[in-house]
Amino acid sequence: MSEEEVQKITAAFLSETQENPVNIILTAVLMGFTNSLWKVSGEGSGGITRAFGEDLWDLIKAGSVMLGEEKDTSTPEKALEFYAEYLGGYFNIADEISYNLGEDSLNVSIKGCKLHHFTDYLEAKDVPRSIGCPMALSLISLMEDVTGESYIIDELKSTDSNSEIVLKAL
Repeated sequence: MSEEEVQKITAAFLSETQENPVNIILTAVLMGFTNSLWKVSGEGSGGITRAFGEDLWDLIKAGSVMLGEEKDTSTPEKALEFYAEYLGGYFNIADEISYNLGEDSLNVSIKGCKLHHFTDYLEAKDVPRSIGCPMALSLISLMEDVTGESYIIDELKSTDSNSEIVLKAL
C-alpha cells in the first residue's frame, strides 16, 4: 500500500481515539514495534507475536480475577463464552464476537472491532494481519491452553472493522 493509505489509516485511528492520549501512545508503540519486528525478522517475528498472544490470554484471565468477573475455562465452549463476554462486554473491544467451534477448528466472527486500525496499519505496511492481530493471537493461546493441542491461523479476513478468523488444530 502507499504511504498515503498508511496516513489515511493513521488519521482515522487518531480521530476515533483522540479523547484518550495514553491509548494513542500505547497503540502507536505497538504498531511501530510490530512493524519493526517484521522488517527485521520477517516470518521469524511470528514466534514473538505468538508469545505476545500467550501473554494477552494470561492477562485476560488475570484481569478478570482482579475485576471479579466470572471465569470458567474448563471447556473450549466456556472459555470462548468468557472471552467474548469479557472482551466484547466488559472492555467493549468489539460490538459482537461470535464463534463456531468444530472438532479441529474454530471460526470466530468479530463485528465492529475497535482494534482494526492497528491491524489495518500493519497490513498497509505489508505486515500480515496474522503477525499482529491481538484477537487471533490470543484466541490461539486460549484454544491451546484449554485443549492442550497446537493451533494455527488458517484464515484471517478483515474488512471495515469486521473480521473472520479461522483457527485449525495441528
